Amino acid sequence: MTSNRKSPAHPERRIFLKSLLAGSALLLLEHTGVDRFARAFAAEEFTSDFPRYLPQQPPGQGFPQSVAAGDPTATGAVLWTRVDPTILNGMTAKHVDRGLVQWLNGSSPPDSIRQAILKGEFVLLEISLTPDFKKPILSGYTPIWKDFDNVVKVDVDGKLAPRTLYYYRFITQTGHVSPTGRFKTLVAAGTELSSARFAYISCQDYASGYFPVLSYVAEEELDFIVHLGDYVYESVDESAYQNPLPGRSIKLPSGDSKAFTTEDYRTLYRTYRTDPHLQRLHENHAVISIWDDHEYANDTYYPAIAPDDNLTSNPTRRQSANRVWFEYTPARVAFDATKDFTDSLRIYRTVRVGNLCELILTDQRLYRSSHPCGSGTLDRYFTNGCATMNDPNQSMLGTHSGQKEWFLHQLKTSNALWKIWGNEVQFTPLKVLGRWLNLDAWDGYAGERLEIIRNLKENNIQNFITITGDLHTFEASLIKENFNEDSDQNAVGVELMGGSVTSANILDMVTQLFSKIKNSSNPFPLEALEKITQMDKDIAQQVQEIKEMRKKGLVTISSSHPLVEKLFEQLINLVRLENPWIKLINSSTHGYCILELSSAKTTWTAYSVNNIRQSSTSTKSLLFQCEVPRDEAKIDVLHR
Repeated sequence: MTSNRKSPAHPERRIFLKSLLAGSALLLLEHTGVDRFARAFAAEEFTSDFPRYLPQQPPGQGFPQSVAAGDPTATGAVLWTRVDPTILNGMTAKHVDRGLVQWLNGSSPPDSIRQAILKGEFVLLEISLTPDFKKPILSGYTPIWKDFDNVVKVDVDGKLAPRTLYYYRFITQTGHVSPTGRFKTLVAAGTELSSARFAYISCQDYASGYFPVLSYVAEEELDFIVHLGDYVYESVDESAYQNPLPGRSIKLPSGDSKAFTTEDYRTLYRTYRTDPHLQRLHENHAVISIWDDHEYANDTYYPAIAPDDNLTSNPTRRQSANRVWFEYTPARVAFDATKDFTDSLRIYRTVRVGNLCELILTDQRLYRSSHPCGSGTLDRYFTNGCATMNDPNQSMLGTHSGQKEWFLHQLKTSNALWKIWGNEVQFTPLKVLGRWLNLDAWDGYAGERLEIIRNLKENNIQNFITITGDLHTFEASLIKENFNEDSDQNAVGVELMGGSVTSANILDMVTQLFSKIKNSSNPFPLEALEKITQMDKDIAQQVQEIKEMRKKGLVTISSSHPLVEKLFEQLINLVRLENPWIKLINSSTHGYCILELSSAKTTWTAYSVNNIRQSSTSTKSLLFQCEVPRDEAKIDVLHR
């Protein structure tokens, strides 16, 4: 906000702010009287004489997970932190009840709320235009929620000015002050906007490497970041491949090698959020997040089935994963623990950036059908497929959730120039040696994919781009109705896939062929890759030669060894040969992507970070860059 722009909130004004972590009664009030309720929490007449919390400790002490912002709007964002419970314990949900509306027309809150603030069960939130907070433009008390792992999660939407950089921090009664975070508000829907710039990332297994990728993203000049899922991995298995990485092991309270309980999942998020690179990312930018499978369990599908663990539904585990994702993710979504796992949390939503972009985010795990050809490893990966793949009722988005109808409606009715789909798994086909590589992706739901593509064509929906994660691979591909027969000129959209932050890529997997060590973050099972190498005569011969050389001690295998690189490149050439709609591909590195939107084109830039085995010695380099012209489903390659 510049000096000639009027502040939307009076300096030093004390208000209560609407919390997203409130029990069912508070959520009920939001659902039944949101306008009246919002006014109550921003009542100008609330001027009670509470002592103002003041910083007395070094910044960050007492806030082990730092701060985060998410789901920015033109007038605010969701702000988050967690207070160390050994310093202060927050209030329980039972303290938040209908009594809050008793002071709608009064000059002060109920005594129970007054006492909670005096006891330190709240924090003071300050928002400022400068990082020194000498003149906060907004400040207010908001609860610490003991029942939700002592987190603070508050929505300031409607309180701030558009397209402005804000700084924020939290202060406790004990004088502990959080690190300073910052975020940008967006422009209002329909506002003319010449450009927008955001990054997107996915797949950050803690044990597989450090997160220098995220520090590079944090340094970018961005409007926001999109996280496409696999923010945490439920598996904490250690392997020789992952070690030695000091400080990257996680022990779960249950003692299991995978998260099953609420405390297990909380331990994952608590641990991940102590990483300095991840903290820096959240401190510098607002993040818009969805989940993929590992926030719950690998290859999960409805109803809460994790096929690698048990083919029986586990609603308790799924509900725990839902709850903890909600606790730790600054997203404008509601959680209702009184409902079952399918209805307790809905993460599909949209974010509008002026007239330029509508970001449409979907959930491709909670409601999806089971894998079409069976749940066995080689039923899901490197398979000949089956007829069920093409059944329109074989649904990724869910046949009874309403999500598919919502998604198609959003695409059809959006008047934004660019329709950007936040999509978890590969949308375009992927075949190797005549078989489908991955039926956990959209190839397993090809009937529904065709329905989506035909809707794009029939409704003349232009400027459609899907941004994708999951495969730990950088790809730029054309979307077609008939991938085998349609020319490139008949494409209806573009898919731009990003590589992983740390999770194993295909080059990492090729290296594993010679160590027999399975990484829990592989993009597909090692068993499938072994099967591929056995079916191609030349590749099979090379694999055998390398194994014999290694057995004799003639070669030490690493991902940079020329023999491994040659083998890997032959595999990638098979992909290029059989999937000509893929125009760019790299699965040998880690990094992130940037989308720059304008009225004339979208520019996609993929960056590679060369070393995730060290925390601070990596370097960044340009990997790919291409342009998608306005009103053309086309990929103009600028750098490869």
